Amino acid sequence: MFQKIEEYFVCIGLLLLILLVFLAAVLRMFGIDMSWSTDLAQLTFAWVCFIGADLAMRVNRHMGVDLFVERFPLKVQKIIKSIILTLVFCFMVFVIIYGVNLSIINRQRHFNTLPISYSVATISAPVGCLLMAITSFKQLVKSIKPNKGIK
Repeated sequence: MFQKIEEYFVCIGLLLLILLVFLAAVLRMFGIDMSWSTDLAQLTFAWVCFIGADLAMRVNRHMGVDLFVERFPLKVQKIIKSIILTLVFCFMVFVIIYGVNLSIINRQRHFNTLPISYSVATISAPVGCLLMAITSFKQLVKSIKPNKGIK
């Protein structure tokens, strides 16, 4: 259920991003200024990146190099995966803490052309990392359970 919400959010966000950039480029050829579209595109891009990163992590589509790890026995692969997921979880907690602080600092800053606080964009990092922390924790628990496969 939650994964479907993320999928819709990312798809709509990407569609909006493409339309904003395309319209701004086309209208600029006719001398029509859409400078606000750049700021809205940046805001959309930030949210799509972090929610999309959680979505990719949730379905095991994140970029990874496992050519070396695949050569180890299954037990060692599980240990390596558990260590990596623990490190990912710790990093996500770090980004959540400092990202919330950055969002609070950016509360007074506004986009150049939009009456929106810049913290709306910066809060995308801790929100996305919170989702990724939950996902990595779930995957860690799943990888630690006995008789479970790597994926």
